[in-house]
Amino acid sequence: MGLFEKIEVDNDKLKSIALKYWGVELGKCLKSSQNHTFLVSKINEITKESENFILRVTPDPKKERIESTKLEVKLLNYLNDNKLPVCPTIANLVDGEGMVVIDDLIICLFKYATGESINYVEWKWLENQEMAIGLGRWFGELHKLTRSFVKEYPEMSKKARHWQTLHSGVLKGVPVNQLDIESSKDPNQFTIIHGDVNPSNYHWDASIGMPSMFDWDQLQESWLLYDLSAPIWGVVSLEKFGMGGPVPLANPKQYIDLLLQGYEPTIGEKVDRNALDRMIEIRRQLYIRFCKAAVIELADKPDSPMYLFCKKMTDNFENEEREQLEKEKENK
Repeated sequence: MGLFEKIEVDNDKLKSIALKYWGVELGKCLKSSQNHTFLVSKINEITKESENFILRVTPDPKKERIESTKLEVKLLNYLNDNKLPVCPTIANLVDGEGMVVIDDLIICLFKYATGESINYVEWKWLENQEMAIGLGRWFGELHKLTRSFVKEYPEMSKKARHWQTLHSGVLKGVPVNQLDIESSKDPNQFTIIHGDVNPSNYHWDASIGMPSMFDWDQLQESWLLYDLSAPIWGVVSLEKFGMGGPVPLANPKQYIDLLLQGYEPTIGEKVDRNALDRMIEIRRQLYIRFCKAAVIELADKPDSPMYLFCKKMTDNFENEEREQLEKEKENK
């Protein structure tokens, strides 16, 4: 399946399913890609006010995602039961399960995130130290809990997708340092992670000083430090390439220090900064390879936002590589 291959869904059919299984009204489509996400609402029987939820629909004609989705549902409920701010699934009214499989569709209803959504380009997530430290604390709690989950549910945990298989396998064959190959054998360093923590996938809940995390579609088996590399790479990219211009607030060293200020005391361990740098490099390779593949795949849609973003990023990476080669020649 291509990076952007999309299977359309029947909205009338989904309306019927949403009403039958959860008693909710299907609202507007928020995102339509390999998954389709909808805002849905229901009147709370106690407060009599409208309550929002997220309905996610995953077309799965090859039956490849059922087991990994079962794992996601189980893990989210586990994290929620242990007081980590996440958005667990809602048990359906027919059989009480957190997911429904109908024909080629996998359907889940998720609680709506607490707190406030984040405007990426207002840069509050970047300049507010409390938010960076709070995100580090959230990561620390997550990683303690995923370690425990794997011990309690070893067979189910094996259903997690390996980090090299996501995004149509663009990271297959990426160079991995021998130290990281060895650490991947250690379940305390290599286990289930979220995989895609960035400001578009969480709300900031100031009442608890931590984010409320959603969008677990990239749940995977990987290094814990690879999880940390996702938000860090966003800062590195802004420093290197900006966003329509320089972003002076983008200071990777400062951001890492703040993130680890929350992470290390929570998980009770010091982070190997060299290993973290190597994970950031793998994250960089993800963006290089993903964007190059996307430019090819979306060549017939040159005006699409995704094509334009990936083309710009590809140009940035190529310019960076060219400048590096020129510096190496000068130093010889």
